[in-house]
Amino acid sequence: MTRKINSSILLDKSKITGFVDAINSKERISGLTHNFYNYPARFSPLFAREAIRTFTDVGDLTDSQENGLLNFIEQGGGFFGLHTAAASFRECKGYHGMLNAFFDGHSKYMDFVVNIIDPDDPITKGLGDFIVTDELYYLKHDPTMSHHLMQAYDPTKDETHVMAFRHTYGNGRVFFFALGHDMAVLENPSFQEIVQRGTLWVGKRL
Repeated sequence: MTRKINSSILLDKSKITGFVDAINSKERISGLTHNFYNYPARFSPLFAREAIRTFTDVGDLTDSQENGLLNFIEQGGGFFGLHTAAASFRECKGYHGMLNAFFDGHSKYMDFVVNIIDPDDPITKGLGDFIVTDELYYLKHDPTMSHHLMQAYDPTKDETHVMAFRHTYGNGRVFFFALGHDMAVLENPSFQEIVQRGTLWVGKRL
């Protein structure tokens, strides 16, 4: 099976430069290609790709946009939600039901350890625990609906929170990765590797 995949990336204006700089060169080497779209954007071009990745923040979707996105995934498309994807489109119940994540706050900006809890999954295989400087996200999330891959302990709350998970939605695949606040984590090699593998997984190349 070829590993090449072409994805649409929907970005909030505030996140374009850092994300593009962090992933462009490495993904091209790995055979991943992408088209960037600035939110708000016309949604129809997004569906011409094999997968959609979103790094948006707040915003809203029309009923037509939300239904189009959900139909794209149900019919076999891939969806990768990064960091603030859980805080986006807050009035869209169908979107958050698909993602199985709704932003419920975060820790202070700090160093913490991300623990790999399924080392045999194709997204995490061969990777070890890693340290990041980021916001540790808290989510409203149904753990019975998704397969958890990573978690992190928040000493300020004495709580452990899921950091990455995957599941299917109809005939499509969904991956959510909670990291991504700024360049400190965007340039982290483990973060970049997981972004690539998550994209390949939702695109059915992994």
